[in-house]
Amino acid sequence: MNATVTHLPSAATSYYTVRKSGRYWAVELVTPAHGRPLRTKLRSYGDPAAANADAVETAERMKRPFKSGGRRA
Repeated sequence: MNATVTHLPSAATSYYTVRKSGRYWAVELVTPAHGRPLRTKLRSYGDPAAANADAVETAERMKRPFKSGGRRA
């Protein structure tokens, strides 16, 4: 069976980012959507450097971009 994958023009590229969440820093998967983006909190860290390192490593492994401060890092 052969499957054809079509890239839809409305498909949004998800990206990873780090945001302050209470006392901790959260690694989030963000999917742009109509209205406001969908944010999925994956892990939390007490240290922002550890959160950034984990987000960068996860983004590379999952082949998605990492954005820091709204910019692609």
